[in-house]
Amino acid sequence: MASYYPYVFNGTPQQQAAFYQQMAMLQKDELVGFLLALLLGTFGAHRFYLGETGWGIAYVIFSWTGIPTLLGFIECFFMPGRVRDYNAVRAAQVAAWVGRAVPANIPG
Repeated sequence: MASYYPYVFNGTPQQQAAFYQQMAMLQKDELVGFLLALLLGTFGAHRFYLGETGWGIAYVIFSWTGIPTLLGFIECFFMPGRVRDYNAVRAAQVAAWVGRAVPANIPG
């Protein structure tokens, strides 16, 4: 996990623990994203998985046309990168939150 999240290595052990605890709950899995796009891409499951609700609803609405099926198949090959980007953004947000929420002067 450390290779994805270089944000807290300068933090205290308490900050690092809080960061990894939050990221364990928030991070998404690349394989799950790939499989959702491949198997359920017609219904936008991969979009819902990444929190893109608007796009997910659009996929559901147009699922009868077959276009989302084709898009889901194409997007399954891009999902690992998109999931890594999603996790990197969440890591930056959590690192910023942990830096404010856990003061460095707490006795450990």
